Amino acid sequence: MHVAAWFSTWGEEETKAFLTAIKENQVRIASSNGAVKRLVVAGEVTFGLTDTDDAFVAMQAGAPVELVYPDQDDMGMLVMPTVVVNIHGGPNPEPARRLIDYLLSTEVEVLMAESAAHMPLRSGARHPGHIRTVGGFRSMQVDYAQVAVQMERIQPWLRAWAGL
Repeated sequence: MHVAAWFSTWGEEETKAFLTAIKENQVRIASSNGAVKRLVVAGEVTFGLTDTDDAFVAMQAGAPVELVYPDQDDMGMLVMPTVVVNIHGGPNPEPARRLIDYLLSTEVEVLMAESAAHMPLRSGARHPGHIRTVGGFRSMQVDYAQVAVQMERIQPWLRAWAGL
């Protein structure tokens, strides 16, 4: 998703040039965010790009790692939203509404921040100090619908780039 956001923000030529330069610098390409976390914790790589929840798991386990929010001087970092939807015409609209209300509650927001490093939307929601609220950093300004289109479109090129 992050690479698709670069394609959407920087454009195809600049993003491909950037990724080509990264690969020429002999970076290690991992298969998942969890794999990135394991490589960093094991000291096999100096840093890795992953989600806050994977960094949080490493920190909870006592690994000597630090969570860094990248690119705070320029475009900002990509925020990947978590969503919940009520399907129009679904068979149980009232229980669905109650579930959604519960999932959007401050109680669940705090639980998600404390147990899974999800960034709280509410600035007053209790959360671990190393997890920022959504308003606590510069976020990349993207059109998520365009990012979704890019995610599908770039798959063949990205597979070739990664050597898959």
